[in-house]
Amino acid sequence: MNTAMESTGNLGLDALADAIAERVAARIMAAQPAQRLMDVRTAAEYIGRSAAALRHLVAKGVLPSVRRDGRVYCDRKDLDSWIEISKSRG
Repeated sequence: MNTAMESTGNLGLDALADAIAERVAARIMAAQPAQRLMDVRTAAEYIGRSAAALRHLVAKGVLPSVRRDGRVYCDRKDLDSWIEISKSRG
């Protein structure tokens, strides 16, 4: 009977430990500064599009880009603005 109580108690402690670990990890991630410039792949993931679709938006001038050392980057603030504008268009 004592063994059943111990296993049930351990499950509760394990769940509590997991919950604490998740909250600590979330706080650590939130404390890290977000990278402002993102490469095409990361920017595409951020807005939920494919890399090809993001490149198309950049080529059409819909999304501004930063070109440096032969690479294309998107500013997180521009992506956030594009998302907000897209929301109002429905």
